[in-house]
Amino acid sequence: MSLITLDEARSQLGIGNGDVNDDGLLASYVEGATAAVEAYLGEVVDERSCTDYIHADGSGRMLLQHTPVISLTSITSAADSSTTWDVGDHKVLARSGVVLTTSGPNPVGIVEVVYQAGYATPPENYRLAALVILQHNWETQRGVGSLGGGVIGPEERMISSTYAIPRKALEWLGPATPAVA
Repeated sequence: MSLITLDEARSQLGIGNGDVNDDGLLASYVEGATAAVEAYLGEVVDERSCTDYIHADGSGRMLLQHTPVISLTSITSAADSSTTWDVGDHKVLARSGVVLTTSGPNPVGIVEVVYQAGYATPPENYRLAALVILQHNWETQRGVGSLGGGVIGPEERMISSTYAIPRKALEWLGPATPAVA
């Protein structure tokens, strides 16, 4: 799954919906644009299942790797899956990925946490940024006929043609999430 569909990608690039000759390559560009948005933002945008293996110290607090978190699916002991913890006994702070035990026993040891991360409906500005990134990268590889056409306007002519996220997409995305050490 991606932020944008093949139909939306074809429309952005001015390719007729009946023209499916480049769909295999175009699907790769769509996936790449989604990955670029996620890497820039430092979060999962396209909803998916994630699995983390965490050393739970019994404190009742765990930190998931992928955010935002939509829901917890399961918490089990990683060693033999014989011990499970009820996800209903845990609260997840979606933006930070912190999981807190609110009742019942605290997970302890190496645990496997399966959860849904991303956005059920991604923000519209993320989707628009993915379309701009898609168009920019498609045109830098395949051309549009002139530098002044397409997504690259005169304000971007001085920027190297090797960058993957054009300034117009960055405007849609806003500032990057600061990295946490």
